[in-house]
Amino acid sequence: MYIPEISENCLKSQLEELVYIVKKIEADEDIDEENKLDLIFRFNPPATDEEISMAEKSLGVSMPKGYKEFLLFSNGTQLCGHLAEFHNISRVVSMDKWEKTPDFPSDYVMIADIIGDGEILCFSKDNGEFISYFDGREYRYKNFTEAFNDILSDIHEKVEGYIVI
Repeated sequence: MYIPEISENCLKSQLEELVYIVKKIEADEDIDEENKLDLIFRFNPPATDEEISMAEKSLGVSMPKGYKEFLLFSNGTQLCGHLAEFHNISRVVSMDKWEKTPDFPSDYVMIADIIGDGEILCFSKDNGEFISYFDGREYRYKNFTEAFNDILSDIHEKVEGYIVI
């Protein structure tokens, strides 16, 4: 499995924890193939600074720092089955331009699907705040690190049913 390198940034400890979990799952020979599908992790190669700049120009906003640093780790990823699926930046731009429903807040940029049940992780173009949006309800995070920590907690909870972390 391809796992991108982790660079020095504000997400370093969270990304190291994520990679540790992925490697533990890969090394565990007692997890059968069907359960491994439920625990699948896929990482795309990192985004380039140029790709991020082009996306920011197209979105008309500077992406929040933590999210940019995540894109520089993996430009789109699937975490723990369908627990979290971060879109690559070209999909983020496309969704912002063409795929929003009329009732979806126009200043929100959709960056990930959470749990596969319609929950969406977004950031606000107005203030850079991160929002978990589900059926018109919102939960706000101070920054991307806080939102990612929440996802990591969910990953721990799911994975602990299969292996000891």
